[in-house]
Amino acid sequence: MENTPLQKLSFLAMRGMASLIFITAGLNHLFNTTGVTARLEKVPIAHMAAWVAPPETLIILSGAGLLLGGFMLLAGFRTRVAAAVLLAILIPITLTVQVANPAGAGPLFKNIALMGVLLFFMANGAVYYSLDQLPALKKKAQGSMRGTRPGRYAAVLAAAFVMLLGARTTAVQAQQGTATAAAKKRYAVLISQPNHLKAAVNTAETITPNSPYNRGSFVVMACGKSVEAFVKGSNMAQQLGQGRAAGVTYKVCGLSLKQFSIDPETLVDGVEVVPNGLTYLFDLQRQGYITVEL
Repeated sequence: MENTPLQKLSFLAMRGMASLIFITAGLNHLFNTTGVTARLEKVPIAHMAAWVAPPETLIILSGAGLLLGGFMLLAGFRTRVAAAVLLAILIPITLTVQVANPAGAGPLFKNIALMGVLLFFMANGAVYYSLDQLPALKKKAQGSMRGTRPGRYAAVLAAAFVMLLGARTTAVQAQQGTATAAAKKRYAVLISQPNHLKAAVNTAETITPNSPYNRGSFVVMACGKSVEAFVKGSNMAQQLGQGRAAGVTYKVCGLSLKQFSIDPETLVDGVEVVPNGLTYLFDLQRQGYITVEL
């Protein structure tokens, strides 16, 4: 039966309206990854997806797939493939998020309705007003669709599954690298007397990055009379050099410099003056530093 112009436009309207849902969802996954990940982690059966990849990785991958598939569906370009990819993404989202959604059955049946739309386009293509209908592309598409359609769609779903498995492997490797980096501890020592500098430097030389303490960084925070050790020409020059060689970062309290009338310009090179040594140490504690006061 020949369709009227209005009926033809209805196919375009259905394709366009459905594609906007996937495009919007894809943008949300990519630009609000933290929020979407948090919602996924609250779902009671979200662990069903955790074996594939970490939640954040899944959100980014699904966002990219939804965005690309949505634009392909909107333009009617490789419509059957786009619909199959979107369906491959929508099914696990529905099973893990919407089946146990506390908001009720509305979101679940919305996804089921979208699956019906996608099945329609997988079976029929874009039908009207699409890039697939251009003569050259249409001829190529017709030639490429010889053979069984179920087999082709199964191949698309299998490819999507393989991509997810590959992403899982990459994510696991990234997690291992992050865990190794996170295991490195950062230390800060507050000294108040010049002779405390030697003890701090000796400790830094003992706690190396390869030691059991797995040091990431080491800060010496000088307050009180200890600031005198950082004046040019002091008898602590050797300890200062040893500390630098061990990767020590030196900080000097500005309030203490004023208290002992020491000009910051007279300090040895490579020393950073901070306004208040104690509040700076508090900031380091908030950043996860292990702090010790001598």
